[in-house]
Amino acid sequence: MKRSAAMLSVLLTLALLAAPLTVEAEQAGNIYRIAFLTIPTRPPATTLAGLEAFRQVLRDLGWIEGKNLVIEIRSTELDTDLPEVAAQVVREKFDLIVTANNPSALAATGATTNIPIVMAVSSDPVETGLVSSLAHPGRNVTGLTFMTAELLNESVPGLRRVAAVYNPDARTLLFTVKFVTQSEATARALGITLQRAELEPLMSADRWDAALAALKEDGVGALTVTEGPRFLRRAPEIAAAALKHGLATVFAFRAHVEAGGLMSYGVDLVALWRRAAQLADRIFRGANPGDLPIEQPTKFELFINGKTAKALGLTIPPALRMRAEVIE
Repeated sequence: MKRSAAMLSVLLTLALLAAPLTVEAEQAGNIYRIAFLTIPTRPPATTLAGLEAFRQVLRDLGWIEGKNLVIEIRSTELDTDLPEVAAQVVREKFDLIVTANNPSALAATGATTNIPIVMAVSSDPVETGLVSSLAHPGRNVTGLTFMTAELLNESVPGLRRVAAVYNPDARTLLFTVKFVTQSEATARALGITLQRAELEPLMSADRWDAALAALKEDGVGALTVTEGPRFLRRAPEIAAAALKHGLATVFAFRAHVEAGGLMSYGVDLVALWRRAAQLADRIFRGANPGDLPIEQPTKFELFINGKTAKALGLTIPPALRMRAEVIE
């Protein structure tokens, strides 16, 4: 599908790395310590899978936990506690900080300008002030970034109103509002009204049910849900409430579709973590993180939940089905 026919415009950026060194890690006499900074205290399965991929790539590059590498998970349940967690990491003098989302990246950059930081996953780091530019990140930060695209116009006949669901958290609101504003222009070109819906991701299942019932009463026919760790944690509740009220849903990641969402369109998170490990390797070998550019690739993944589509009475067009992996 041409980009002009997509529900939202797409910008996916990630670091393009030089070929990794294949020799054993030369710094065998040193032990490098990595702090993995994230929320919540129990990271979702997608994050844990990414972290395992990160570890595997480092092992392949000669960095062995218990030999010349230590990886510690530092997390907290609340975003507001992240700055103190990051400050403690700095006090303990870790060699590298790896972050899994924007809140943890913002906390890390606020805590240190000296310890290298690799953003395994982030959203629009220039807009949020994490880096100076994609080509020249500057400071002590490098990593990978993406934005999602939602596709509804093709799959929901007669769709006229879509709710853009996002977290009103002030620390990420600037990026989110910009993203939604851009989406509104694209929606107008398709004859669709994009309605903003500020909803706290960690609401109870009953509150999600009530919120989506109200959106349905307003004439909303589908939801787009912005990326974020909190929305990922509530994917089953959101998907169940949306299905109950006959709302199609489009998320950022495959895990949302596996939890019952209709569609997801975005980047392979595990692939980002593999890239992040290669960045860590380069930094351990002497590279300056601020000199490692962040560039834009073009690969996206589309997943569709066949069972959810059937429950909503939707027939996925053959052209869309051919581009997607359908999860039954």
